[in-house]
Amino acid sequence: MTINNKTKFPPLFSNNLPTHKGYFVNPVELKQVDRSVPSPVHRYQSGDACTVLFLSKRGMSRSPLAREVLREKISQSPFFGKYRVSSRGVTKAYDQCPIDGNLRTFADKIGYVLQGYSRFSTLPDTAQANLIIPLDHESDDFTKVHRNSIRGIVKPFGVFLPAGSSPYLEDPYNRDEDLEPEEIYNEILCSIRLGCSKILQAIPSMI
Repeated sequence: MTINNKTKFPPLFSNNLPTHKGYFVNPVELKQVDRSVPSPVHRYQSGDACTVLFLSKRGMSRSPLAREVLREKISQSPFFGKYRVSSRGVTKAYDQCPIDGNLRTFADKIGYVLQGYSRFSTLPDTAQANLIIPLDHESDDFTKVHRNSIRGIVKPFGVFLPAGSSPYLEDPYNRDEDLEPEEIYNEILCSIRLGCSKILQAIPSMI
């Protein structure tokens, strides 16, 4: 016997991409995207794009912010699509912790979207990176301990700051009690923007 009336179920995945400024796109949805419509910046990477990896102690504040700043600068440069930028933490205890809420609010005000959770840097992460940039002494020590698994170049962030600058970014969690979070975030952001401009200039000669 033939059954003519079939029950129709709703699709498991929507045909529409998220309209939020964030970067995540479901792989199933991505196949359905009209390629004539621009997608988020880092989707324009070629298969052989080089990887820049920012490392910080927790991966909850400084490295995600540096990632977004450099992504923005690359998107506005001739290197658009040639480099992918990621961030990781080097302390296992902070793996999968939410991005610092105060920093996320601060970043939203200036146009940077910090989504998701911190991720601990695995050996494959460091092995696949072409340029690794430690932002603090903990992450710098991490690269030295795991130097045998690193194939790319390691350059502490201070290398890209003016002479006499601190080699590392200040830890926002170790600020003085009298200092408001936004004040330290402003200082960190200024250093990151300056350093990322120098990184963008130096990338072609390094990787």
